[in-house]
Amino acid sequence: MVMAYTFDLPASFDPLEFLSGRLMLRADDAKWLMSTILRKTAHRDTDIWGCVRLHSDVLYRVLGDHAGQIVRALEAGGAIETTPYRAGVKCKGYRLAMRYLGGRCVRVPCRNPLLLNRLARERERMQAVAEEARRRWLPIHHALDREQRGVTIDGDADDILEGLPDHTRLCQDVLVGRLRRGEFSFSRSSTGRVFNGVTGLKRELRRALRMAGEPLGGVDIACAQPALLALKMARGTPANGLKGAETYKHYPGPSPAPAPLVPAPPRVRCRGPFASLVLSGRLYEFLAERTGLTRGVVKRRFLVDVLAKKGRYPSAVERAFREAFPEVHCFVRMVNRSDPAELIRRLQGLESWLVIERVSPLLVGRVPCITLHDAIFSRRSALDTVEDAFEKVFAEIGFRLRVKREAAEGGAVAAADKLTEAGR
Repeated sequence: MVMAYTFDLPASFDPLEFLSGRLMLRADDAKWLMSTILRKTAHRDTDIWGCVRLHSDVLYRVLGDHAGQIVRALEAGGAIETTPYRAGVKCKGYRLAMRYLGGRCVRVPCRNPLLLNRLARERERMQAVAEEARRRWLPIHHALDREQRGVTIDGDADDILEGLPDHTRLCQDVLVGRLRRGEFSFSRSSTGRVFNGVTGLKRELRRALRMAGEPLGGVDIACAQPALLALKMARGTPANGLKGAETYKHYPGPSPAPAPLVPAPPRVRCRGPFASLVLSGRLYEFLAERTGLTRGVVKRRFLVDVLAKKGRYPSAVERAFREAFPEVHCFVRMVNRSDPAELIRRLQGLESWLVIERVSPLLVGRVPCITLHDAIFSRRSALDTVEDAFEKVFAEIGFRLRVKREAAEGGAVAAADKLTEAGR
């Protein structure tokens, strides 16, 4: 029996606009490639530059010997953009063209039996890979996968979608559609980061999320990546968390009670202007004042130009950061001396250890929750419980970060910020 397969495509995409001659018989192959790029982009399965990395072996297994011709035809016609691969380092990168990003998504069934057979074989192979990955999950990952299945999205999402910026609408439409159909993905990256059904969903659309019929709110770490950098520098924290920490491999069910840290590492006060700014959540505002850029731009450029800079291009944000915090900038460059993404991976590992392995087990079984990297979302009535869990973990590790609330209604940040001094 041939399996069914459905493409998620930009509504305006027509493969015959780009394929000619004998390639016109490969329309479904082109649809698969576009759908794969779109789905991975929507779920933020991309590098920090927004490129979906696809291994050539996968392309040739699914698309056959015509894979290269299809890619070149789509790129030459302006349907996709590509970035080069680096042998032994990273695969070739793919992005959808801007012309599609403001549209809506349509679902189209695959009709080509040859492609369906190739996809069936690839699905079997990927299921084996997924099962191997699941064997490396901790019990908390299985618990969080179950928790997310209580999330629904209401009818307001359609109106919100229409009001989104053009460059975001298509991918957000994909995520909304999957939530409505009850299609929840869950995966754990090599850094420990969790990707679930709401990963990638815009702040505006979170207002439409519900758990048990109640709107959601979130608690997250203010100025998260810089704050984690301060924690790492102050404590010499390894990528897989603090030494002596439990990893929750052995708790018996969905309602874990984490054991205390044994032994508790000695408290180290994090000093200096950098620590003061990140632990008060004001680093981005500080750099915005120095550069004249908006906070949103500074936040994005800090990630790309400071934490993961690739190349020697000029950057106002990097220059302001280097002038204000030369020792921290030197530390970042030292960590990234061989790979510009090394520090990001280490910080993601620390973030995952903190949120997934330390805070989440305090909540699962007590209140419904779903994680989003440095944040945990739950019903608005349960946010005090979520915040208390963060505070308990900060007290255990002797390093108190600032947390803030995101209310579901209007996406506003509530004035519920907590104590900000480290080690106080």
